[in-house]
Amino acid sequence: MNHHKSNASARSGRKRAEKFIGQADSNGPVGWLLRLFKSISTFVLIFLEQGAVHGLAYLGKPLLHILERLFWLVLIVVSIYFSVVLSFVSWERYQSKSTVVAIEKDHYYWNTSMPSLTICPLKRIYRPYLLNYCSKNGITKEEDQAELFDFLESLANSTFINFENIKHSDNVDSLLDVLQIQPENYMKIIYNLTRDLTRLDDTELRVRTQSNLEFLRTHQTLTEYGICYTTNSFISSNLTASLLLTGRELPLDDFYSTRTVHNVRYGNLFDGDITYSFIGFEPPITIFYHSPYETLNIAKYQPLTNEAHEYETFSIEIVTTKDFKEDTTISQRGCRFHYESNLTHYSIYTKGICLQECRIQLAYKLCGCIPHFYPNPEGPRAKKVCHYKQLIKCFPRYQKLFLEFKQDINDKKGIPCYCEQNCVDSKVIIEHRQVLKQTQKLIGSIGGLIVVKRYPLVRFSRQLLFTFTDLLVSIGGTAGFFLGFSVLGMVEILYFFTLRLLWYIVGRR
Repeated sequence: MNHHKSNASARSGRKRAEKFIGQADSNGPVGWLLRLFKSISTFVLIFLEQGAVHGLAYLGKPLLHILERLFWLVLIVVSIYFSVVLSFVSWERYQSKSTVVAIEKDHYYWNTSMPSLTICPLKRIYRPYLLNYCSKNGITKEEDQAELFDFLESLANSTFINFENIKHSDNVDSLLDVLQIQPENYMKIIYNLTRDLTRLDDTELRVRTQSNLEFLRTHQTLTEYGICYTTNSFISSNLTASLLLTGRELPLDDFYSTRTVHNVRYGNLFDGDITYSFIGFEPPITIFYHSPYETLNIAKYQPLTNEAHEYETFSIEIVTTKDFKEDTTISQRGCRFHYESNLTHYSIYTKGICLQECRIQLAYKLCGCIPHFYPNPEGPRAKKVCHYKQLIKCFPRYQKLFLEFKQDINDKKGIPCYCEQNCVDSKVIIEHRQVLKQTQKLIGSIGGLIVVKRYPLVRFSRQLLFTFTDLLVSIGGTAGFFLGFSVLGMVEILYFFTLRLLWYIVGRR
C-alpha cells in the first residue's frame, strides 16, 4: 500500500517538474529547441512508418527492443551497401563494356567497298612553273634555277625515311633569302609549283580512275609523303592539298559533269570480278594501298617503281548497326566516326590521322618544330615549322621512333600514343601482286590496278549490347532485390520530403 503511494507521488512530482520546466522555458531558447527537436523526431517517425524502404518501419515502432532496432539497422545498412556497389558495377558496364563486336554471316546482302589507292609521283615540281616563278623574282641564271629546282624537288619528296637526302648548298640559302622563303611557306611554295594532275586539260594525260565506263573521284591530297593522289576514298575530299594549305575547296571539275562518277566503288557476290584502274602518272611513283576509310601509313612505306602494279585484293569490313552512333558515346564504344575529331591539325578523325598528330607532337618535343608537310593551324595553336637544316640534322636519328613509336627492337612499350579505332573500317589483304610491264608504252602512263575476285563471307559489326534501358532495369532490379525499392517508393520519398514536409511545417499534420 505504501509502495503504490510512493510511486504515485513520484510520478506526480515528475509531472509537476516537467510542467514547471515547460512553463519556465516555453518562451526561451531551450523551449524552442525542444519543440523543434520534437517536431523533427515526430516527422522522422512518421516517415519511418511509411515503409518506402523495407525495414525502415521497424526503426520507428515504439515497442521494439534496442537490440531489435540495431538488428534491422545493420540489415538496412548492409543492403544499401550492396545495392550501391552493384549499381556502380552496372554503371561501369554501361560506360565501358556496353558495346560488342559481333560476327555477321548474311553475306548475300552486303556491298563491300573496294580498297583505296594513294599514289605519290616523285616528279612533283613542274619546271615551267618554277622558271616563271624565278623570272618574276629576278633569278635568271640557269645554274641558280637548276639548283633551286633540285632543292625544292628533294624537299617536296622528303619524309621521315629520307630527310637526309634533301639537296642543299650555301647558294640555296642565298636563293631562299632572295625569294624570302621562310620554313612556314615551304609547302605552299611547293603546292604552287606543282600541277594538279587531276585537272589537266588533256583528258588522256590527266590522272583519273576508271571502272569499266564509269569514273571514281580522284583528289590531290596532302600526306606525310607530300602531295599525292588518292582515289576510291571516303575521306580524301577532307584531305585535299588545296583545303589543308589554303583553306579553300576547289570547284568540281567539268570533266565529270557529263560522266557517271562515284566516290567509292562497291561490289557484292552477284557482281563477280570488279576492277578499277588508277592511271596518268609518270615514273617513278610510290603506290600505297589502304582502307577507303583511312589515309596512307608512312610507316608501311612502299618502294619506288617505274611500272604499273596490279593488286588482287580481299577486304573484310567492320560496320555498325543503324542507331549505334546515336545511342553511344565515344568513351562507351572506344571508337570514333570521321566527324568526331579531337585533333588539332585535322578536321576529321581516323586512327591513321591520329598517329600523324602523335608524330607532330613527338617532332615538336624532340626537334622543337614540325615538318613542312603537316597542316598548321593559325593563331596560338600554330607550331614552328622546321628549317630544312633541322630536318636534315634532327630527324634521321629518330627515324624508327617517328615511324613505329619505338626506340629500338627491344622497346616493347614504345612512346605512348593512344588513338581510338575507326568505328567503320576495313582490313585490306593483298592476295596477289604483279608488275604490269610496258604499260607506259601502251597507254602513255603508269598507275595501279585493283582487282576483287573474292568477297568476304563474314564481317564484323559493332553493336550496342547494354542499353540505357538495360541500365535502368539492372539498377532497379538491384534496388528491388536488396531494399524492396521501386519507382513508386522513390516517388514516396520525394513526396514526403517536399510536399508533405511543406504541409507539416504549415501545421497540416
